[in-house]
Amino acid sequence: MVDLPFNVSEDDLEFITRRVVATPIRSSAELDARMGRTICIKDETVQHSGSFKFRGAILAVRNAVEGVVAAGAGNFPIAVGLAAQVLDKRACLIMPDDAPAFKKEQAQRTGAEIRFARRAELAESALFEAKKRNWNQLHPFESLEMIVGSYTLGLEIASAIQNNSSGSDAVVVACGGGGLATGVALALRSRTIDAPIYVAEPETHQRYARARELRKPVRISASGETICDALQSRQIGTFAFEALEKLDVRLCAVDDRLVTEASALLRRTCNMRVEPSGALTMGAALGRAIDMASDRLWVVACGGNASALSP
Repeated sequence: MVDLPFNVSEDDLEFITRRVVATPIRSSAELDARMGRTICIKDETVQHSGSFKFRGAILAVRNAVEGVVAAGAGNFPIAVGLAAQVLDKRACLIMPDDAPAFKKEQAQRTGAEIRFARRAELAESALFEAKKRNWNQLHPFESLEMIVGSYTLGLEIASAIQNNSSGSDAVVVACGGGGLATGVALALRSRTIDAPIYVAEPETHQRYARARELRKPVRISASGETICDALQSRQIGTFAFEALEKLDVRLCAVDDRLVTEASALLRRTCNMRVEPSGALTMGAALGRAIDMASDRLWVVACGGNASALSP
């Protein structure tokens, strides 16, 4: 068991739990046979707003006195906009002008104010809008509420593992800025789950791997493009890096070819429409990046905000 590096109240956890979907675990005999072990998919594609981001967003928006400003590639602003709608709060969402059209539409449907900026200017634009309005500025992986939200997801996985105690386990979770991986890993370790935890990054955006090499978060230069649009941040969060380094996690990188194959496989075997960033973890499993010593693999499919026209 580990001590949490932040204070989280039972009231906060209960508040989140009452307002989110306790998402299902998907499985498929065909998938198990293909992978040579039991595969358990934690399906956050059916979460409110289409991704795990809603878990933290609902708490962060509740904590805002006036309104909130949130900048992100898609899933984060969508979640914040929906949380603001649910709680009758004001929100200004800053999105990259090259965000997928489907995600732009999803954000607009929340009724929040939407502004677009170049990806390199998102943080600056969010800071400007927050100061101008005197509203809270939320960050997708540095704001503590977002870590707490991911923690509730990890608690659900921990409970599922403990309720199915036979066999040996491993868990794989995607990493952009590290908020999801941090929350999940902290929850597992706080519930004495000692299974190996794999943190997966796009092959072209290995910011955690680079930070580990240099022993501190640094801004990376991407080695190429990736279809994982929600995982294009150039630096892992400071809090996330410090927490993950204490939790004995393992790293793996996944190329886009495996992500595409994983998306198609999950759709065929589990009837899940998973966006590329959400399928990265299944791609890690397909690429044999996860040690086969564990006979059961828990895969976090963290988002499903993909157009119905997507392959």
